[in-house]
Amino acid sequence: MRIKTKHLLAINGLLWTAIGTKITITGVSHYLKADPRALLWMIPLSVLVFAAFYMMFTGVVRKYSARILSMTEEKAPIWKTFSLKGYLIIAFMISLGIGLKHIPGIPSHFFAWFYCGLGPGLLSAGIRFLLRWSRLLGR
Repeated sequence: MRIKTKHLLAINGLLWTAIGTKITITGVSHYLKADPRALLWMIPLSVLVFAAFYMMFTGVVRKYSARILSMTEEKAPIWKTFSLKGYLIIAFMISLGIGLKHIPGIPSHFFAWFYCGLGPGLLSAGIRFLLRWSRLLGR
């Protein structure tokens, strides 16, 4: 499937936003099960995780936006959005997420603070892809 190259930014934005929203909702559902006293340490951990992923995803958005904008063809396959290394990292992260859910003994509050940091980080990256796409359309 080939799509106008400039719209690959929007596809990335929608994909990252959807995944970020899903992970955030999962994290919030775990927060709702937590002991209210645990929020005193869980919320700061979520903020730290968010800050780390925000900084990491800022570079990712910049790198893959530049990759997309440097494409010369008018239409490109969706799979060209990421490099092989990017796909390997995505596969690793998905596998890690699935694996963590199946390891017995990992407490629910881990998913609360970690996912409530990771999800908004992904969501913010999606929004930045969409903002770059909207600026591109405005030119």
